[in-house]
Amino acid sequence: MEPRRAANRPYAFAAILAASAFTFFFGLGRLGFLGPDEPRYAEVAREMFVSGDYISTRLCGCLWFEKPALLYWLSAIGYRFFGVNELAARLPSAIAALMTVAFLYAALHRFGFGRLAASASLVLATSGIFIAYAHVAVPDMILTAATTAALIAAFIATTATGRARTAYWSASFAFMGLGVLAKGLVGIVLVLAILAVYFLMTRQLKQLRWRDLALGLAVFAVVAASWYAPVTIRHGWSFIEEFFIRHHLQRYTTNEFGHPQPIYFFLLVALAGAAPWTFFLIPAIARLRSLRPRDNARDSLLALAWIWAVVPLVFFSFSESKLPGYILPISPALALIIGVEIEDFWRGDRGRARKTALWLTALTVIGMGVALIAYSRGEAPDAHGWPVALEFLPLAIAVGSIVALAGNKHRVFVAATAGVVMTIILASVVLLFPTLSDEVSMKTLSLEAAAALRPGEKIGFYLKKEFAPVFYAEGRVLCEPKRGGTFYALHEQMLYEALEHEKSMIVITKPNWVEGLKADARFSTEFIAGQGDSLAFRVSLK
Repeated sequence: MEPRRAANRPYAFAAILAASAFTFFFGLGRLGFLGPDEPRYAEVAREMFVSGDYISTRLCGCLWFEKPALLYWLSAIGYRFFGVNELAARLPSAIAALMTVAFLYAALHRFGFGRLAASASLVLATSGIFIAYAHVAVPDMILTAATTAALIAAFIATTATGRARTAYWSASFAFMGLGVLAKGLVGIVLVLAILAVYFLMTRQLKQLRWRDLALGLAVFAVVAASWYAPVTIRHGWSFIEEFFIRHHLQRYTTNEFGHPQPIYFFLLVALAGAAPWTFFLIPAIARLRSLRPRDNARDSLLALAWIWAVVPLVFFSFSESKLPGYILPISPALALIIGVEIEDFWRGDRGRARKTALWLTALTVIGMGVALIAYSRGEAPDAHGWPVALEFLPLAIAVGSIVALAGNKHRVFVAATAGVVMTIILASVVLLFPTLSDEVSMKTLSLEAAAALRPGEKIGFYLKKEFAPVFYAEGRVLCEPKRGGTFYALHEQMLYEALEHEKSMIVITKPNWVEGLKADARFSTEFIAGQGDSLAFRVSLK
């Protein structure tokens, strides 16, 4: 059977990469930018691309040192080849997600875990949070790819000897450098913390050679210095204070940035983000007592995966500022842990905990199929024709997965579960994205406001924060260098003071604040556009 398995390996890898490419790339540019971060990061990259200055990160013309430059560099490359649009800005995240799946598969295959490589990479490619972050232009997925590669390279280094061990350690530190370029110091702190706990648990500290670590640190310094050195030389203390003190130390220790959550927030995000595979963590936790990481490579890898999942979870749970993307780097670790359970299921190991996980997973995909139908009927009640059949396809496959499970067709069950996720993506892009666009993105209002701008005029915000105009108005948004962001008036006096320097401004606000502006004798207003609960008015001083 060994020759047949060897012959099938390229086909399995190709199939998983094809499925991953579909889940990560399909519909990538169909929605306008979402939330506060996507349009800002995309705009910083656009200003780099237009100006040719790839060192100073600027938002609407003002210095903005919130994140390092790697995402901006990669998005600028996308702009070069695909134009300045959503697809180009999001491509780095989708490519990083695909590379992460490939890293995981290749590493597991290197150690002879062919089935585990297939199961773990399939779980990762179809996990909810991983798919979501593959579709947005934020640095979290690039950090996840760098963290995954760094940990995999370090693990391989522990099994190698001579020059190969030195090379793998150097590669690990190089990837840490890319992680630091992607999202700051967390790119090295997390990896070193995970490895430190792993080496202490497995008692391998004596195997570390200072020469390998010294060379690795030198490689890390060279990679990281590609941006940190020139930006520090150019901007000095202002960069250090804003980037390291404010956006590292204060973001972790204070709630200055307004993202408070309870201490268990990331645990819930991790569990929900692993859907539809979450319930396989039940037997995985049950088997923890039987782990023997010093006895075999499989248990060593599984021990690393658990540490990889737990250390960031604990670290970020104590942060005062919490966003779901912070925990994304543990997704490959959870996929590996779940992949082990699926592999054992394929081998015929069906204990009570694993059977429970299987049926709960089957019920989960049924629920996902029903939820899609209910939601699509609410969003597009007048839709007709063949695309409507797509809303029933995930549920049909989910029912098929239960039939396969009842008939002990275990591989069919796993494939069908992944198929439910893929068809939900297909149906969502075809059926829901056209109607959701104006609900989840302010692209339409932003483009209308941008089209109405007069020469030299800019957009501002009054008692309503919207960030889509930052990109869609091509940076023609008033910024405040002292506050490090776009202009946001909290009261009419702030708006008045800003207009003393600007002849007029297009202001985006909520309908309930417009009457106050119209009633104020100091202002002259002109309606420009509206979308949802947002209105754009041209405001000038009388």
